[in-house]
Amino acid sequence: MEPSDKQLISDIRAGRNRSFAVLVERYQTPIYNLMYRFSGSSDEAADMTQELFIRAYENLDRYQEKGGFFPWLYTMALNHGRDWQRKRRNGRRFFGILTSDELQAPSTPDHECEMRERIDGLQQALNRLPEDRRELLILRYRHDCSISELAGIFNTSESAIKMRLQRSLEALGRSMERHGHDS
Repeated sequence: MEPSDKQLISDIRAGRNRSFAVLVERYQTPIYNLMYRFSGSSDEAADMTQELFIRAYENLDRYQEKGGFFPWLYTMALNHGRDWQRKRRNGRRFFGILTSDELQAPSTPDHECEMRERIDGLQQALNRLPEDRRELLILRYRHDCSISELAGIFNTSESAIKMRLQRSLEALGRSMERHGHDS
């Protein structure tokens, strides 16, 4: 049985630093994906991910278990990505939410073309959303974060998260309709 985040953090605090590698392995993919969305570069995303985990390790004494480790780490990652953007003044970012599994080879060329158009339309619509709405949707629907985890990440109530999710989905749908994409 896999140790819980709480147990791993207790081990780290007790001097068993190898337990941090388990946390890194557990969360490196969603953190890397977030950093990639901020940077649009796999090399930059890898560097940013490494920097973030170093920062998380150095600040582990500030972590309070009540909110859960992943929301704490993801909040730190969001701030890290935003700081990176401010430093780079990079106006163009890639924020895709679709995985390679969703790009499986379809049965016909027409279907493949339609699928690519829909994916492109979704990515463009996501890019038009404000950053907080975009991240909320990505966390909920790609990373399967619970409402409770999202409330911790965005430092708000669960009811506020539900309302933001609904409004974000509505805004995404309107954006896709305005720009001629199926929702």
